Amino acid sequence: MGFRSTDTDDETEGRPRADAERRVRLRVLLATYRTPAVVVLVCLLAAGAWVSYGAYAAPTGETETTRQVETTWTATGNVSHGAPVTEPTAVYPAGTRLENEPLYYSAVSPTVDGTFVGGYAADSAADVSVSLTVELVYQSVDPDNGTVYWHERESLTATNETAVQPGESVTAAFDVNVSAITARIDRIESDLGASPGETELLLVLEREIDGTIDGAERSVADEYTVPITVEDGTYRVEDGASDAYDEPYEEYETVSASPAAGPVRTLGGPVLVAVGLGGLGALAVGRRRFGEPTRCDREWLAYRDDREQFDEVVTVLPLPDAALQGPRAHVDSLAALVAYGIDVDTAIVFDPDRAVYAVRRDDFVAVFEPPRPPSTAVGDDGTGDRPGSISESGSEADAAGDDDPTPSEGRNRTRSTGADTPTAGENGRH
Repeated sequence: MGFRSTDTDDETEGRPRADAERRVRLRVLLATYRTPAVVVLVCLLAAGAWVSYGAYAAPTGETETTRQVETTWTATGNVSHGAPVTEPTAVYPAGTRLENEPLYYSAVSPTVDGTFVGGYAADSAADVSVSLTVELVYQSVDPDNGTVYWHERESLTATNETAVQPGESVTAAFDVNVSAITARIDRIESDLGASPGETELLLVLEREIDGTIDGAERSVADEYTVPITVEDGTYRVEDGASDAYDEPYEEYETVSASPAAGPVRTLGGPVLVAVGLGGLGALAVGRRRFGEPTRCDREWLAYRDDREQFDEVVTVLPLPDAALQGPRAHVDSLAALVAYGIDVDTAIVFDPDRAVYAVRRDDFVAVFEPPRPPSTAVGDDGTGDRPGSISESGSEADAAGDDDPTPSEGRNRTRSTGADTPTAGENGRH
């Protein structure tokens, strides 16, 4: 009868046996799920390659067309006005000049004069001419539908200058006797015998710029209207804001480009490729390191699972020789032996000395010999050598007992010694 001498010996032997069992289980696990894992990893690799190609080699099959500002230049302008005081008052002495006032008095300043300044701002230019004209328009207009009942137009000034440089100003000076124009309007309405609509008094400003600006030929013309509002002995020049006469001109070029891929594609694609390649490499290394599981590996793991499952119904007890004498039947698994023992209501006994499980009923005994641990097997074909009898097993007690066994590559098969060898499944209750 074999016994372990100390607890230290038991722990020393148990650790490598547990490691061996984990190694065998890992080998079987890798073999079981290798094909599905390869399929998944190959799909990840293909998906990652496709996403990476779309993100770097060919971002998209579509292109985005955008307009980008190529050149920008500005036609500039400004209007200023004033009126001299011709009649002295308590407020303004004679000869005083009023500049850019919001309101002028017709009695003391009947004439308004001013300037229209034009030019341009650009990076470069050549042979640029600037033309300015100022006209006076007075007319009667229907305020509801814009119908013009009568219309008069007078030219006040015109100027044209050539070789004008960027930032250089061209000035057109003008003056309007508002009192005289008001009297002219009254005569027109008196001659017509009616005054339909509303009377408007307007300054019409025109600016034309021609030449080579920023390396290209340009020709632009702009027109502005400045109302002069007359009422109750006063008039106002409504010239608007200081930048009301600036006109920016922009030229665009069309640019076609593929939109940049987002971080999900630029990072996700390489990550999928790395996972796919890493997983396939790990499977290859695992297969080379652990090898393919043998039939003995699977049988031994099945036995270990059965022993763990039925440990509570197995009694560990050394058996006398007489207990194993008589007709004998061998079963293929511990589970089958346990089922038979439960069926005939007989104890399932494990003999640690002979490394055999037995169920005896009357003069008949059913036995199960556990497979040897895979690491002790001989041969590369997974079959291993078998001992000729139960008593030959030196380490089988350890393999079958409660301690973790040492893996091997073989399995015991004890030949029947009786004349008739019934199986456990063929025996009923006696």
